[in-house]
Amino acid sequence: MSISQLCIYIAVYILPAIYMFGLACIVITQQSRRLENRLIAIILFMFSIIFFEEFFRHLLFIKYSAFLVNVLLSSLGLFIVGLSFHLYMYVSGLYKHLQKWIYPLFFYIPFICLVIAQLFGINFFSTTTYHVEGIWYKPVVNGTYYFTLTIAVLLNVVLLFILVMGDRKVSDRKRKKLLRFLMLYSLVTLGVKIGLGFPSYSESFPPYPIIFEGLIFSIFISFSYLHNDLLPNITKRYQTLFDISPIPIMIVNGNLDIIEINDQGMMLLGIEKSSNINLMKFAQTKHNKNQLHKFIYDIQRDGIVRDYPVTLENIFRDGILHFSVDVKMVITGEEKNYYAMLRDVTSEVGKEKIILHMAYHDVLTDLHNRAYFVTHLKKKLVEVSKSPAKESVFVLIDLNNFKAINDSFGHHIGDQVLQHTATILKQSVSENDLAARLGGDEFVLFLQDFDSKEEINEWLLQLRSTFNKNSFLYNDIEINIEPSIGISHCTEQGITFEDLFNQADLNMYADKERLKSKKLGV
Repeated sequence: MSISQLCIYIAVYILPAIYMFGLACIVITQQSRRLENRLIAIILFMFSIIFFEEFFRHLLFIKYSAFLVNVLLSSLGLFIVGLSFHLYMYVSGLYKHLQKWIYPLFFYIPFICLVIAQLFGINFFSTTTYHVEGIWYKPVVNGTYYFTLTIAVLLNVVLLFILVMGDRKVSDRKRKKLLRFLMLYSLVTLGVKIGLGFPSYSESFPPYPIIFEGLIFSIFISFSYLHNDLLPNITKRYQTLFDISPIPIMIVNGNLDIIEINDQGMMLLGIEKSSNINLMKFAQTKHNKNQLHKFIYDIQRDGIVRDYPVTLENIFRDGILHFSVDVKMVITGEEKNYYAMLRDVTSEVGKEKIILHMAYHDVLTDLHNRAYFVTHLKKKLVEVSKSPAKESVFVLIDLNNFKAINDSFGHHIGDQVLQHTATILKQSVSENDLAARLGGDEFVLFLQDFDSKEEINEWLLQLRSTFNKNSFLYNDIEINIEPSIGISHCTEQGITFEDLFNQADLNMYADKERLKSKKLGV
C-alpha cells in the first residue's frame, strides 16, 4: 500500500469519522436530557464507527471484507434505520398515536433479528463476494446487493412520509422548522442512494452510499447549529431570558471578575461593559470589602444562598444600599463561577423602617409608644434583676392644666406643647433609658443605673427645674408646663409593667394634689 493510497483512506474515512464523533459529543453535551439530542448523537456515533470500519477493512486483506461488512456495516446500518424511525416519529409527534409496546421497541426489532441471525451464521442482506476496483474493495453487484439497496430506498421513502405527515399535524414553529429540515435531508439522501447506489462508477467512488449518507447527515447537523439553531444549547435557549430579565443577573469567576452581566446589572453597577471589571472595584470602603468577603465565605461554605442581605455604603452619594442576593456556586473541573441575581431593596428597606418606626413610635412627639415601652420594659426588668446593686425607677408624668391650654389656645398649640415636653424628656434621659408617650398628656420613663435613691430624687428635682426654666412660647406668650410626677422603685414596688404603673400612678396623683395644695397655700 502506497503513502498516497493511505492518505486517501485517511481523508475519506478517518477525518469524517473523527468529525462525526466530535459532533456527536457536542450534541449530547449541549443538552443530554432532550431525546432528539440523544438520538442524533447515537446516529452520528454509529456513522463514525462505520467509517472506522471501512478504513480498517481497506487496510486488511480483501478476504476479511465480507465478515466486517456483515458484522458491522450491515448491523449498524440497520440500527441507524431504527434510530431514524425513532427520531422521526418523536419529532413529528406521531408516536403519540402508537401503543406503548410498539413505540419505540418496534423500530429496533429488525436490528435485533439481524444480530440473532448473525449469531447463527445467517446472512440476509450483504453480499459475500468482493473485488478490487482501483484502491477500493467493492462488493460484487448482484441480486443480493440490489435487494439490500432497494430496501434501504423504500425505508427512506417511509421516513420521508413520516416527516410529511408530522409537518401537517405540528403547529409549533420551531418543531415544524426541524421537520422540514429533516425532510430536506431525507430527500438529499434518497437521491444519493439512488444516484450513487444503482449505477456503477467503477473506481471513481468508494463503496456503499451509506458512507455519503453519514457525511451528509453530519453536514446537516452542523448547519443546524450554525444557522438554524434547531438543536439549541442551554446558553442559547436562556440567553433571551438572561437579557430581558428585570432583575440584575451576573456571572462572576473565582477571582470575582465579571464574566457576563445583563443590561439591568450594568445599570445597577453603572457600567457600560462587563469585560475586565472586578467586583471588588465597587467595594472601595472597608465596610463594603468586609461585607463582600463575608458574602463569598458564606457562598463557599454553603454552595448556594437565597435572599442573602447585603448592605453596602453608597460611594457615589451619602446613604446605604440594601440588596437581596441569590447566588449559586458552580464548579467545573478547577474552574469556579458564581451565578448571582441581585435585587435592590433599598426603597423597600426604607419603607419597612418607616412602617416599623410608625408601629413603635408616637406620631405626634416621635417618642416610643405604649406597645414599644411595654415590650422593651420586660427586657429591661430582666437586666435589672441581674444587677440588683443599681437602682432603677419607673416614672409616670402627667401635665397639669393641659385641658386649659387646649381650651385657651386651641388643640394645635396643645400639640406643640406636647412636642415641647417630649423634647425636654429626650434631653433628660440617657441612651440606655426608655421614654414613651402613653396617650393624651401622659408620659412614662424607665431609668436605670442610679447608685442610690437620693440620686433618683436629685434627678427628679433637676427635671422639675428643667420644665420650670423651659416654658413654651406662643406669640410672645409664655405657657408654663408643670408636670405631676409619680415614681415606683424596681424591684421593691413591682416587677411588671402593671405593678410599677399602678404604684407610680398613685404617687403621681399624690404629687398632683400636693402641687394644688402648694398653690392654695394649704
